[in-house]
Amino acid sequence: MRVLAIAVVVASLAGGARAEPSAEPSDRTLIYLGLGLTPPMYLLGVGIHEGSHAIGAKLVGASVDSIHLFPPGRDPRSGRFRFGWTYVHGLKTKGDRILFYLAPKITDALLLGGFAGLVLTDAWPQNRYGQLALTVLATGLWVDFAKDLVLFHSGNDVVRAFNLWCMTGWKQLPARLVYAAANVGFGYLVYRSFVRTFDDPAPATAAPLVLPLLTTAF
Repeated sequence: MRVLAIAVVVASLAGGARAEPSAEPSDRTLIYLGLGLTPPMYLLGVGIHEGSHAIGAKLVGASVDSIHLFPPGRDPRSGRFRFGWTYVHGLKTKGDRILFYLAPKITDALLLGGFAGLVLTDAWPQNRYGQLALTVLATGLWVDFAKDLVLFHSGNDVVRAFNLWCMTGWKQLPARLVYAAANVGFGYLVYRSFVRTFDDPAPATAAPLVLPLLTTAF
């Protein structure tokens, strides 16, 4: 009988034990934290953009003269306001220049493609702080990728690439439609990340499995 009593006590303790759920941040806390993450993510985004230009230039054998990341201001060569700029020389062919101009878009697309593997699968982190950091980063990447869709001035990188491809005026329309479709697709990924960060319920803590104990005492 003593063995049976001990077994009953152990089973009762196991059945009654529940892991305490970790405290989840409120939506308001996440919003404030997201605003706080904006400046460092902005600097990271400018670094990724201008660094991509520099890497693109180096890949084709050109030389990087200087990279300006902060503060944003008037580009001394073009006279236009820019968040950052990269000066290079040695771009010898049309293909070299196109790669240099579009390198940030290629980087954005690759990173957002990897992001899709997280937000659309179970690889998405369970921690809401981690979810928020990924969402803020992806938002910045999407803005950098999408913004040139509505820019048409001659100093714009995408316009320069189109011009090198002899796409001027209405000839840009098919390429811009493909570009718009890509923007919509990547925008959906960012939307899904916001939904999963703010609207999806926190994963429930699994209850421990309790197996019935059967003992006999003689």
